[in-house]
Amino acid sequence: MGEAANSDTQAEPLLIRHRRGVATSALAILALLFALHAHHWHFPHRPLGAIGEWPLLAGAAALGVAAAFVLAAIGTRLAGARLAVGALAAVAAFVVLQSADPFAGRRTWLYAPAQCDFAVEFPRRALIIAGEMPVGAAPTKTVTRALDVDVGDAAAFSAECLAFDHALPDAAKRAVLDAAEARLKAAAARVKLRIERVARTDRDTVALSGLSDDARTESNEVIVKRGEARAILGRSSLLVLWAWTTARAGAPSKADTAAFFASARSAQSSRR
Repeated sequence: MGEAANSDTQAEPLLIRHRRGVATSALAILALLFALHAHHWHFPHRPLGAIGEWPLLAGAAALGVAAAFVLAAIGTRLAGARLAVGALAAVAAFVVLQSADPFAGRRTWLYAPAQCDFAVEFPRRALIIAGEMPVGAAPTKTVTRALDVDVGDAAAFSAECLAFDHALPDAAKRAVLDAAEARLKAAAARVKLRIERVARTDRDTVALSGLSDDARTESNEVIVKRGEARAILGRSSLLVLWAWTTARAGAPSKADTAAFFASARSAQSSRR
């Protein structure tokens, strides 16, 4: 009798024998996947944005519950492991939904370092590297530079913010903007960018744009490299943005550089 019971137990599918462990492990994996997703898009500068990702988790859980109910209704041998199957289905559904991204029209990653008056949105999570920013006669300071390179769109975006020790008076602001404009011009000259426009779009912003068309394809088509920059001065910090695109002459770039520059705004209103 005992041998028969033991034989029946061993004949059960592995999923049924270990259904509790499988269910627990699958739910833990689902939680980890959600945490990684939220961290990738919203940390460290917009942690509360992770709350808005709840439809992704809820959608995966709903599909997992539906799979469990369908399994119970069918009445197969795996019906006894419906919780485990539902948890596994939820994990698979999360991966699919995350790839399809049906719950967000446009996700962005926020660059908003501490002590910076501004924030800017990147189309993807940017790489953070250490850099140095000299401005005028002030000593060079270490800054955190965000860099996003999209090989598919042949585009690159960067941002760096220099925080000052105190709020700047008007005279100092003018000097910082003059130094920032000179720095943008020097950066353009280093990469042989032909400057088309340099302007003060308002009293606190310097805009620069230019291009280089010296490169050619194998079929002798002109390759145009465009560079645009903004230096935006706040109460006690300076934000410098660059956007680079490369495309054949006459062909529009796939990258939305206008949206990148337009996303620059007050850091306090962005950290949510």
